[in-house]
Amino acid sequence: MLTMILADDDYMVRDTLRAVIPWEEYGISVIAEAEHGRKALDLCLELSPDILFTDIKMPFMDGLEVAMHLKDTGSHTKIIIISGIQDFNYAKTALDVNAEGYILKPIQIADIREVIAKVVNQIDMERNMSRKIETLKQQLHENASLLREKFIRNVLLGVLSGKSEIEDKLAYFQIAIKPDEGVVASVLQLDDYASQVKYKKEADKQLTSFAIQNVIGEIIRNYEAGIVYSVHDNEFAIIFNEKSQQYDKYIEISEEVVNALHKYLKISASMGLGNRVDGLDRAYVSYQNAHLALQHRFYMGPRSIIRIEDIADVWGNQRQSTGIEYHSLLEAEQQLIGFIMLGDLQGGLDLLDSLFQSFIHADVETIRGFCIELISGTYRKCFVMGEQLETIVPNRNQLLASILQADHIYAMHQLVIASLTAFSNYFSSKYNQRHEGVVNKIKAIAERDYSQSLTLTDIADEIYLSVNYICAVFKRETGETINEYLTRLRVEEAKRLLRTTKLKVWEIAETLGYENHNYFSTLFKKQTGLKPQQYRSEQG
Repeated sequence: MLTMILADDDYMVRDTLRAVIPWEEYGISVIAEAEHGRKALDLCLELSPDILFTDIKMPFMDGLEVAMHLKDTGSHTKIIIISGIQDFNYAKTALDVNAEGYILKPIQIADIREVIAKVVNQIDMERNMSRKIETLKQQLHENASLLREKFIRNVLLGVLSGKSEIEDKLAYFQIAIKPDEGVVASVLQLDDYASQVKYKKEADKQLTSFAIQNVIGEIIRNYEAGIVYSVHDNEFAIIFNEKSQQYDKYIEISEEVVNALHKYLKISASMGLGNRVDGLDRAYVSYQNAHLALQHRFYMGPRSIIRIEDIADVWGNQRQSTGIEYHSLLEAEQQLIGFIMLGDLQGGLDLLDSLFQSFIHADVETIRGFCIELISGTYRKCFVMGEQLETIVPNRNQLLASILQADHIYAMHQLVIASLTAFSNYFSSKYNQRHEGVVNKIKAIAERDYSQSLTLTDIADEIYLSVNYICAVFKRETGETINEYLTRLRVEEAKRLLRTTKLKVWEIAETLGYENHNYFSTLFKKQTGLKPQQYRSEQG
């Protein structure tokens, strides 16, 4: 709906104009009236109507003066002038102030309709043209943005190598980097990207990406440090210019970026910094090194800032010289599964911790492969034992997928811990009574045969279990080893014999299954703090 103000010092004229012209048919709404020129000008400046329908002769300020003032302010209000005077000078002045119509009194409705139709049509044409121009401007802006992004991408990929071409495009896109000055490329990626965007729709992902780029861009602009480019939803490249002067300044800016994303967007991200290169035509080398640095986030954990120099100095030689043999991993896997089957969670976690400490210099895929094989091996063991796998650790495929997607060693470690804990708790609960029975059998055999040269193999064979199994169960349930328990039994019996008989020490040792009586004496003193003869003397 177009808006219009009526200005005439004769209220009857205003009322007549309101009444006889069907303004709604032309899509016009009369929003105000003025009885003199000054009020008409004030209303126009305040309300910015599309049309001013005004008389020439009015108090304080005539209609032509109002039109002149509006023209001087750059107003787009269309002006229709009505006048009771047929004078060439008035008509000429009306043309000078860009009046769209000059209607003589007495007013003819047909004349008004004709002028109004012309003005409305002109406004429509101008608005359509304005929309087309805005559309073209928007398209030009979008195309320029796309071309700018393509230019930056080509710089990072090393597609553009000619300095003159780079210099021309820097000027065209108004990028404040000199083609010959030193630059450092940096890469930012979200940590554990899959879980951070797991439940987000595509539109939300794009909004998040836009917000991240805005945060980075604002910080970069504050330092006048370079430009930022969105590679894709989970990667943003920054080209630092030499205005930042020192490499430490890039670290400071990177820390501010990572902290700001975490504080304002609740997003965890890490950054890799490449080496300094001379000239924007070499930026792709720094960009490649930034990617290489960021790969070591796997070992350093989330929200890391990793310089390529750190990788070269600290990791390079170790990564090449340090390896983990397959049979060692296989043995560790079997030991871990053994701990879990026994319900000895702490023993399993201690072994797992030591393994992950040794992994700090291992190949990423070796670590990932071991974790997957460990989980799969535990599942296979449960399947062979007839266990209901889904009741222990549901969503096996999702667990394995999470391990495959984990982008740092800490996340992978936590996934394995959670899985092994679930397995261990299940077996600990299920076999608790069985373990108690095994311990009682071991104690009974030890109490019966401790005076003989009883071995762990003898005990295991009698109850049809493996040595490793009975040792692990006994230790977990009692807090001491089987050998410690046997020694305690033998020392207690030795103390009784020393108190109640006159057997020599070597005779007591042989009675208890010790062929070397010196070893027996040493063991006795270790348990009691006294040598056998001293103990006998004190006991009287």
